[in-house]
Order: sequence, then structure tokens, then C-alpha cells
Amino acid sequence: MLKTYAVLVTPQDYPPAFIGPFIAKTNAERYAERIGPFESRRMRSKVDAFVVVANPRSKHLDPRLPTDPWTLGQLIAEEEGQDQDAFPCLYARLHAQLGDDAAEKAWSRATGWEGNKTSGRDQLLASAEDWRTQRLGAAHALKRIAVELWNDGMENVQDIRRVTGLSRTTVYEVLRNAGIDPATRDSEQ
Repeated sequence: MLKTYAVLVTPQDYPPAFIGPFIAKTNAERYAERIGPFESRRMRSKVDAFVVVANPRSKHLDPRLPTDPWTLGQLIAEEEGQDQDAFPCLYARLHAQLGDDAAEKAWSRATGWEGNKTSGRDQLLASAEDWRTQRLGAAHALKRIAVELWNDGMENVQDIRRVTGLSRTTVYEVLRNAGIDPATRDSEQ
């Protein structure tokens, strides 16, 4: 089975939060290094964040927030409409995902603090660009997962195709690019 990771964030006055899953441990570590200190400053108390193996039975917050202005703006409005403070806050998660400058820019665009520098069309074009980038990132991740699944013993292209949503042709291409001949193992089964 593919090993995934989560970031466990433990504040003093709130229940702990799991954020994940992350496929790469290094991504989880980078996320933990950003969110722990940020939330410690915001909460004015010690907040620890460390990497653990993800438990599929635990509820996890998604580490990937949308960065297009419209969708992020909707999430911000939802968080502001809640009676209690969310932990970790949306901005802390965005900061952990993108880093200082990119998080500030995305937040400013979503909240309108960037001013009227862009028209509605420009914002829609920026949103389309962000979604296209996320789609490409997801496609690359799914291709890596296909290879990992094969190496983990799932040696049936149809099963991998169903799990990842990739086309049969794409799965064959990805496996061959990784130096795996799927035809050899498919014929053995």
C-alpha cells in the first residue's frame, strides 16, 4: 500500500488537526515547518506541527487550498461566517501551502485588497490559469501514483486505471517511461 503522510498540528486550546494526505514526506515536512511557527505567532502560544503517517480513518484537512480569487474568496467568506475561530485558520493553511509572498498575493486578490487593478475578466483569466496549473499538478501526481501502485504490487493496468482515473494508454506510457514493461506482467496474470 502507498504510504502517505499528514501534518499533525497541536495547539494548546484547540483539538489537534490533521492536514493531508501528502504523498511526499518532504512536502509534509515543509508544510509543518511553515504552519507551526505561523500559528504559534497568531495564537500567541506554542503550536507544534509534525509529520506523521496518515491514517485513512482520521479526518484530514486538505493541504491544497484553491488559489483562484473567486473560490478562495468563497472559502474566506465561509470561514468569517462561522461563530468560532477555525483552527488552523485559512490564512495559515494558505501560508503553509504557498509561502509568505504568494499567500499574501492570493489572499489580497481574493479579498479585494489588491484594489481594482484587474477587471472581472482578468480575475477569471487568473482563475482559469490557477485551475489549469492545479490540474497539471494533479495529473503529474496521478502518474507518479500509478508507478508507485505498480511497484507496490498492483500489477494490473485496469485496476490502476480505475484507481487513478488515467486512461489505459496513459498508464502504459507512464509505466514504460519508468522502465516498466506492463505487458510482461499483465500476460503473467
